[in-house]
Amino acid sequence: MVCAQHSDFSGSYTGIFKQGKFQSDIEFDIRSSSDSYTITFNSLSQNAFGIPAGNIKITGDTIYFALQSDFYRYDFNLHPFGQDHITGTLEVDGHQYGIDLVKKATEHDISGIKTKDIRFRSEGLLLYGTIYYPEKPNGKAVYIVTSSGDHDRSGSRAEALLFSRAGYVSFHIDKRGTGISDGNWQMADIPELCEDDLHALEFLHQSEKMDYAHIGIKGSSQGAAKVPYILQKQPNLAFGIVVSCPASSLLESDLNYWKNRNIEQIGKQNIDEASELQGAVFQYIATNLSKEKLEDKIDQSRSQNWFQGIWIPELDHVEFDKKLNYSPLPYFEQNTSPMLVIEGTNDEIIPASSLDKIKETIGKKGNRKNKFIHLKKADHSMMLKEMPDFPYWSSLHPDYMDSILKWLRKL
Repeated sequence: MVCAQHSDFSGSYTGIFKQGKFQSDIEFDIRSSSDSYTITFNSLSQNAFGIPAGNIKITGDTIYFALQSDFYRYDFNLHPFGQDHITGTLEVDGHQYGIDLVKKATEHDISGIKTKDIRFRSEGLLLYGTIYYPEKPNGKAVYIVTSSGDHDRSGSRAEALLFSRAGYVSFHIDKRGTGISDGNWQMADIPELCEDDLHALEFLHQSEKMDYAHIGIKGSSQGAAKVPYILQKQPNLAFGIVVSCPASSLLESDLNYWKNRNIEQIGKQNIDEASELQGAVFQYIATNLSKEKLEDKIDQSRSQNWFQGIWIPELDHVEFDKKLNYSPLPYFEQNTSPMLVIEGTNDEIIPASSLDKIKETIGKKGNRKNKFIHLKKADHSMMLKEMPDFPYWSSLHPDYMDSILKWLRKL
């Protein structure tokens, strides 16, 4: 934050950043509070919302601030601050690029989308969410299934807006124990978390007076693994969209990701042996292996040159997680609802060819409207890899939302 010696110049400044073949919408939400300014960054094409800026400084009619990612720092220099049209530069990795932004005339979401914050009860917990209403509704809705980790609903806001821009009422919630929702997601198993999603769907059904036949669900990663379970529990739903879903237990998927991240450090000749020990650690966390047996395995491997690359938590203070034992495959086998399954060819997290295994598991019993898509150069988050014209930002694969909406129109 920075002390402001100006009038209140709050507002949202938007533009299209282009560099060669790379293109991304960008928005900076600048807000004045007392004698300070805060800035957040939004981009639907980057699936980003509410990313806070730091190092904010105002000198004369120029505002300076920075964004920080895992790999890069992005420094912005924009002027004349407070005017409806501001220009300046973005500097990253020693390179400088031009920026051109226009202040939005209104503070509404894109394309006239309206929102409503709601709350409902599930399993005795008070959960919170947001419903998005499109400017031109098509009479259908998409619920975005909660996924792994401690991320609240802001992590899926960009996607909720993209669906609503396409005409769908969209809905997402703070998973139990995230955002402002009650509960503890670490202590819950997958069926318990799915109960929250099912209660959210019932709330949408009741509050919007919308038949389940007009409501579908979409999940990514762990959220995708929950989709066939939810469809089995609520078979009246219109469809399920499954993105980056492991055709394995969540434990096997986590171990696959660990192998991909550590293979260069540990070496191809040692990775299988090392992953056996790392897998034992995950088995302990999943409550499938005793502490004594794990400690024996650790002691047997201490002399190996790859041992330092193993992640071993403090065993007496581990947060056990039975969710690791969950696999979506049995629920895919039993599912008859229309499903779209999407996998990126550059996904480093889920086991290779998970999509093909899911397709094989569903087999001939699957719905005739099922579709299976491999997106070339898409990663686990459906971001397009290898953008040489501007390698410092990732953007959603250009065929990702188009593929989803094209499939939905044919249902």
